[in-house]
Amino acid sequence: MREAKKAGKPEQSNKGARRRIRLLAFAMVGFMTWAALILWNQQGRLGVKAAQVEELDQKRIETVQLHEAYKKEIERLNDPEYILQKIRKEYHYSKPGETLFYTPKSP
Repeated sequence: MREAKKAGKPEQSNKGARRRIRLLAFAMVGFMTWAALILWNQQGRLGVKAAQVEELDQKRIETVQLHEAYKKEIERLNDPEYILQKIRKEYHYSKPGETLFYTPKSP
């Protein structure tokens, strides 16, 4: 009878160990599933953010170029000869006694 109890006892602890291993395996599968979903979502967001960064970087480059062009224009506008040339070209201003000839533009 003692042998039957001894033989039954390892089975009992074996059941508990199996239960713990099963619980641990279930927890690991759940954790890995959760981690995979988070990783999947992060990859999608990362792609969107990368596209936004690229777009904003392009806008920044265009803005810097425009800023440089404006700085050059401001430097030119400090020159009286450039101002006179610009007025003559854009507003068809002529000096006294000067005759302007317009050439027709071809369509």
